[in-house]
Amino acid sequence: MEENIQTTCPNCNNRILPIDIFCAACGKKLKNGESSVGIQKQIGVYLLSFFLPPFGLFPAIKYLRQADSKSKTIGAIALVLTVISILITISLTKLVLGTFESQLQIYRGIGY
Repeated sequence: MEENIQTTCPNCNNRILPIDIFCAACGKKLKNGESSVGIQKQIGVYLLSFFLPPFGLFPAIKYLRQADSKSKTIGAIALVLTVISILITISLTKLVLGTFESQLQIYRGIGY
């Protein structure tokens, strides 16, 4: 049977569970939430950054805030992919809207 082991917060001595990430009383971070740098995690972050550009900013910032250089590199790549994807999306949107506008002007000129 599993025990419900409790410890105390090093900051305020409030009782906490070993699974707690933050202290409920004072808010101190109890566990280091390092990001994974495995290849599968990297691919997921890169795909998210490129195909859903605004959402790629969240993992990019998360990785850029980590201490190790590999995490910072992953964050920088995710940020660059997000920016490139946003620029591609903007240019394609302008192209589609320009085509739509020219077609609309043609139809107006014909008298439809």
